[in-house]
Amino acid sequence: MKKILIVLAAAALCLSFSGCTFFESDTEALMRPPVFTEEQEKLNAALTEVIGESYVLKYPKTGEMNSAFIFKDLDNDGTEEAMAFYSLLDESTRINILRKGKENWVSVYEAAGFYGEIEKVEFAKMDEKGEAIVINWEQEAGIYRYESERLESLYRASCEGTDIVDINGDSYEDVVILSGNPIGRTNINIAYSDGTDICVTETISINAGYDSIYSKHVGKLSNGQNFYFIDSEIYEGVYLTEMVTIEEEKAKRYFAADFVEYEEEETEEESTGVIVVVGGDYGKRGIFLRNTKAECMDINNDGFVEFPVEYREDYAQEASDKIFFIQYMSYDGTEAKPVWNGIVNNESGYLFAVPESWNEKVSVSFGKSAEELVFTENGKVILEICSVTKNDYQDKYEDYIFAAEDETKNYYVKTFAEPESEFYVLPEYFKNNIIFQ
Repeated sequence: MKKILIVLAAAALCLSFSGCTFFESDTEALMRPPVFTEEQEKLNAALTEVIGESYVLKYPKTGEMNSAFIFKDLDNDGTEEAMAFYSLLDESTRINILRKGKENWVSVYEAAGFYGEIEKVEFAKMDEKGEAIVINWEQEAGIYRYESERLESLYRASCEGTDIVDINGDSYEDVVILSGNPIGRTNINIAYSDGTDICVTETISINAGYDSIYSKHVGKLSNGQNFYFIDSEIYEGVYLTEMVTIEEEKAKRYFAADFVEYEEEETEEESTGVIVVVGGDYGKRGIFLRNTKAECMDINNDGFVEFPVEYREDYAQEASDKIFFIQYMSYDGTEAKPVWNGIVNNESGYLFAVPESWNEKVSVSFGKSAEELVFTENGKVILEICSVTKNDYQDKYEDYIFAAEDETKNYYVKTFAEPESEFYVLPEYFKNNIIFQ
């Protein structure tokens, strides 16, 4: 951990960000005068009075704060300030902070020298001192605080993305900074408050490349511990869950294997239904690679997050048209227990809970398309599930039973098993056991 001293003066803010270029994606939009609200008109007039008329307003590309003028109580004094983003002829991005006077806005501070476009502006309640300002530039991120009418830098680093979450469960927000590294993985630093200062953890590295991450969010395991859950595709068709938390002022990474007992090898004849992970590039670490694009979630609505583990007897290999059974596991601090058992159809966008007894006896694969799933037992079809877009013809499923729907699709089922068979399920079962993604 390193302490971040809040002593950076305006001169340090003038340091340019490396590797960034000025770019306007919509020239015609820049030529049109912006449409301001009455309050923004007053801000624009105050800005013009200070810097003249030769400037271009800069707008964050993403996020909820997408205006060149952002209103916020920056110094926690109960009165809103305004932040204005703009550039002059030197093409650097400047930040001007204005305070409301009796009638008009007055500029009280200017920071200059930030090169590149603004990707996103957010605010984080990191402690009692007021909200920190989190700005994502093109390739870097900065965390700032406005105090004593100065914009101080708390942290700045190369960055591909940030998340504002409460990782350590102290009711204050932390800032997760994700950046690339030379070997194609992702480095993570976490900015948080230790009660006195804003601190940043030492760098940890996860297996996922930033672009391969498809799900990330914060929640608790059933043992009460908070984690930042990251689901990613680390190879083509091979997926991994990694969990990051703060322990003893350090960022620490976990895998499912840290919570689930596993055996290093087991023959098919001796299979007892235990989840087994063997070998692979990660050796005996048992990281629980899987072929299923599932993500951590509170799958049983108990208020805690469960993590997916694929039910198979080797480490993940590239899959073609096969669908693998997965279990969602809950960890109570002592042992991990399965709370949900089923399959994921990413193409159609749903999860389906199947009877646990099907694990050892039933196979599932795509039918004629990814919208059709076929369940078989000893090569005999026992169930088909089909999805069809609502505005498409439904006639070809006239022999099926309508079982469920979401906003865009209808879902049909057809059972081939005899009513007395353990593989027979009613359409109501499907409706009650489908989860739409």
